Amino acid sequence: MKILFPILFFLLLSTKLISQNSISMGFKTSYYNSNIHFYNNFFPQNIKTSPLDNFNLSFITEIKNKKNTGIRIEISKIKKGWTFDQENNINNNLYQSEFDFINIPFMMTTYFGDKNLNINFALGPFAEFMISENSDKIKLNFPDEPFYFDEERDNIFSYGLVAMGGLSFNLNKNQIQLLVSYQYNFDNIFDIVIKNQSIPDISNFNTLSFSLVYLRRFIKNDEF
Repeated sequence: MKILFPILFFLLLSTKLISQNSISMGFKTSYYNSNIHFYNNFFPQNIKTSPLDNFNLSFITEIKNKKNTGIRIEISKIKKGWTFDQENNINNNLYQSEFDFINIPFMMTTYFGDKNLNINFALGPFAEFMISENSDKIKLNFPDEPFYFDEERDNIFSYGLVAMGGLSFNLNKNQIQLLVSYQYNFDNIFDIVIKNQSIPDISNFNTLSFSLVYLRRFIKNDEF
């Protein structure tokens, strides 16, 4: 959590919301690939997993000044997780571990280019809140697994960093964007108190997304 608040403070100062020039709203549809990094430092072992693929829809608000720099806030429901398949599994049990989050990135965004075509970059922190997971089903079907998500022990709140880039096509008050983004969770999904050989002490999600975005400008203020 210590790294999250300085980044948020920097974003709020850098965008100068009082001198905003335009406000746009829209949505983003994404195909994404989610996986987790498992590692045990105390009992060195690297547990391999396969990615979990899915689609989601995000709602976006973007505030920019005359220099085409501002903030971008997204809200979405996203499914993260991993797969133990025939190549990567524990105890020869094949299943998907799934977690549904409300995911909220808060990014600084900037645009370069001409009137009709821009290159867009965005960077900032995100926070997410778990709303459901399937560990009960896994426990029932695979009781010999060495570890599961435990709601009383593990983290239902998570945070990390997101980087995004791509192309933005401008059509009057409308924008169509093709973007690639990467999210990395700073904290662990498993909150281990006593280290042991069975449960990894590093368990970070990472998510790669390919997105199509539509934005429409609703408010424009030419005065600072």
